[in-house]
Order: sequence, then structure tokens, then C-alpha cells
Amino acid sequence: MILKIEDSYLAELAKDQPLIGKQDFPEEVIKAFKRRLFQIKAAQNTLELRSNKSLHFEKLKEKRYKDKYSIRLNKSYRLIFRIDKQGNVEIIYIEEISNHYS
Repeated sequence: MILKIEDSYLAELAKDQPLIGKQDFPEEVIKAFKRRLFQIKAAQNTLELRSNKSLHFEKLKEKRYKDKYSIRLNKSYRLIFRIDKQGNVEIIYIEEISNHYS
């Protein structure tokens, strides 16, 4: 499985560097984001992610999120992504962190 981060801010968060200044998300969410990236990279495929019930992996139903999926970062925030395939390889494109209840 290949992981690509499309949002430039999230790509900066994913780097193992100290964060400077005020962040767009609470520290707890940033830590959870980095943990989820590690879990995605460690997984062989999306089936493995789906089987981990604590991630709450789900296909989104809202019209603006057509063909997109999410996993939970905490009770309020979710990581939004889409899945593409090239041959037998799945590619996950990270698009955004969404406050689920705002």
C-alpha cells in the first residue's frame, strides 16, 4: 500500500520535525494523525485497516465526500482520504482532517 498526502499543511505535520507557531488542530489530534499514518503505512491493504475496529473505517455518505473514506482520530476529528488502485497496489490519498461535528 502506498500513502500520499495531498494537503500541504498535513504533509508538514507528517514530517518528524518540531512544529512552530499556532497549529490548526489541537495537539491531541496532531498526535493521533501521526499514529494513524504509521498504522496506514504498516498495513498491507485496506482490508487490514477495515478489520481494526478501533479505527472506525467507513465509506462516507455525504454528497461532498463521494467516493471518500474516513478513519477516526478522536471522538470529534476524522481523517478523510480516497483509495485508488494501480494493479494490485492500493494508494491512499490523504485529503483532510475534518471536525466531524462542526
